[in-house]
Amino acid sequence: MTQDFDIHILKSAIYDAASAIKELKEGVEVFSKLHEVDLVTEADLKSEEILINAITKHFPNDGIISEESETINSDAPRIWVIDPLDGTVNYTNNIPQVAITLMLLEENQPTQVYVLDIYNNILYEGYKDNGAYKNGKKLEIVKKTTMQKAIVATGFPYDRVNNSEQYITTFEAVLRSCGGVRRFGSAALDVCWIADNKFDAYFEFFMKPWDTLGASLILKEAGGKVVDEKDKFPTTASNLLVASNIGIHDEFKNIVFSNINKDLKIRFN
Repeated sequence: MTQDFDIHILKSAIYDAASAIKELKEGVEVFSKLHEVDLVTEADLKSEEILINAITKHFPNDGIISEESETINSDAPRIWVIDPLDGTVNYTNNIPQVAITLMLLEENQPTQVYVLDIYNNILYEGYKDNGAYKNGKKLEIVKKTTMQKAIVATGFPYDRVNNSEQYITTFEAVLRSCGGVRRFGSAALDVCWIADNKFDAYFEFFMKPWDTLGASLILKEAGGKVVDEKDKFPTTASNLLVASNIGIHDEFKNIVFSNINKDLKIRFN
């Protein structure tokens, strides 16, 4: 890349955070959040600390939203969004699909983003109207497929223990329509892997902004399509993410939209 962006100033911080996550792996202490399946570790907190310190040092007037902390300067026109460790369950079980997301929001839309695949040392980048990159090289979807052959990634919200029947309807419809379904555990990487010509599509309900919004920009800039339940590019208030290779997008979107549980739709409002 020849153009400089503000996020480049924070590049060393995201790698420092990744190093801390790796170093803390042995003997990591795990805490539970509101749900028993929603975990946070010392590594999440250390990664977050490194990134927040870097942002406040270089951009003291900007706001910060992070998964593990209270919002900082929420009225600022520019907001940095952090997911300090995406894939905590993977991390605590020695499954090497773990990522960090760092994203800049301007007018409630992502404009600059890093998604770092920690254990594969791959940095995905996205810049609004300025392309997507993988370790500095232009990233573009070239894979062609049909819905019947498509590999679809997904995940399930933390309330699945109590509301599983609301999510199964859509899952079964997709399962019947595609070549295979994968559930890898890092939502950000799932979406980036469509841009990287691995997966063909992804859907999930009730994602948080730090989970997939940054990766959605990367996919869009690589030539993919991403919409929410309103058939618009996602925002911080979206309840559904539908992302795919452009060649199957309309068919995939229709499968998802046509098979949303009626009780689940009520929860969108």
